[in-house]
Amino acid sequence: MHRIAFLLSGLLALTACTATPTIVENSPTAVTVRYDGVVNGIADATQVAQKVCASHDKTARLRKVNDEGIGQHFGHFDCI
Repeated sequence: MHRIAFLLSGLLALTACTATPTIVENSPTAVTVRYDGVVNGIADATQVAQKVCASHDKTARLRKVNDEGIGQHFGHFDCI
C-alpha cells in the first residue's frame, strides 16, 4: 500500500513539474510546444502556439503530435 502511495505521489510531482505547456521551438515559421497530456492537452498547446505565431502576425496550424510518454507530448505547429 505504501508503495502505491509513493508511486502516485511521484506521478503527481512529475505532473506538477510539467503542467505548464512549454515552448521548445520558436521561429517565424514553426512552433513546438511540450505539454503533459494529463493536466494540459493539445488544446492548451494550441493556445500557446497561437500566441507565439500571433507575435509574428501569423496563425498556428497543427502539423503533427508526438506522444513520447507521461509528460512528454509535443504539438508541432506551422505559423501561416
